[in-house]
Amino acid sequence: MSRMSSALSAICIVFLGIMRVSAVDTFPKKFVAVQMNSDVTLHCDTTDQDVTWQYDSDELEASEDIRLEGNKLILKRIEEEQAGNYTCWRNNEIVDYTYVLLDMTSHITDLTINCTAETFNCTFNISCNMNQPAFNYFRLRNKRDNSNWVMPSEDGAFHLTHSTNPYAEEAKQLEVIGEAVSSSDRYFKISHNFYLRDIIKPACPEVSVNKRKVNLAPPPTWAKPTSYYPLDHEIQCKNLDDGKEKPCDLDHDNKVPKGTSELRVRCRDSLLLSQWSDWTPWHNVHKNRRNNRKEGKRMGRKETAKNGKKRDS
Repeated sequence: MSRMSSALSAICIVFLGIMRVSAVDTFPKKFVAVQMNSDVTLHCDTTDQDVTWQYDSDELEASEDIRLEGNKLILKRIEEEQAGNYTCWRNNEIVDYTYVLLDMTSHITDLTINCTAETFNCTFNISCNMNQPAFNYFRLRNKRDNSNWVMPSEDGAFHLTHSTNPYAEEAKQLEVIGEAVSSSDRYFKISHNFYLRDIIKPACPEVSVNKRKVNLAPPPTWAKPTSYYPLDHEIQCKNLDDGKEKPCDLDHDNKVPKGTSELRVRCRDSLLLSQWSDWTPWHNVHKNRRNNRKEGKRMGRKETAKNGKKRDS
């Protein structure tokens, strides 16, 4: 019996810890967001009317601002110190909980959700960023497509799925909903509406350089066919003599101007004039030319030696 009692006690402690989840590092599974000086009604998930309510382990009693109506708790004119975790109990066992969070949405005016997409393809995600000082935990969801809530990945961004048809005109904007909670039981909610075409930012183009000739290819994530999704490219060069950076144009053979030591490229959608991609790393043009000359000389020496051996034989 003692072992069974210990096991039941351990289960009770674990269950209590789950029910009394903190808003410090996660979203409570059950919460209500309330503005200051508003009323709120909490419901205990039981048909039993004979329950008691606690706030931070203190049992609540009826008063002018607290009404106890069976499995309902009514809080009048919520004040700052009343935010937190409310639990309902029956026979000294916890039944349910609800976090009361102060809704600060109307007080936060400088927050925006920033989103980009590398491609029109629906098989790729939208990447969004949202942050606000004094708030600890954030989540986003694509409401238009009824997607699940997404937490930030290791890089700090939120990666949202979408169902936009890349070959059809967008009829309805995406609606991204963001929420955040703080360790002081604060909450806010924000929404951001946009068309996918408005947030396109391609990945870096693929670049190779051989004998000053530049070969460009779309990013691997870019939508196909490229004739339907053309890209503009911008090339920046470094001068071999002084290292100065400047825009440069390719000639009719796709070669960079003589005297170029390095180049980098970025791209954007030609039709939408989307955001420019990030720049590629610098590609060393002068080194390629030097290596090509060395390789040519080496191959020439091999050919000469080979011909010499043939004459000797």
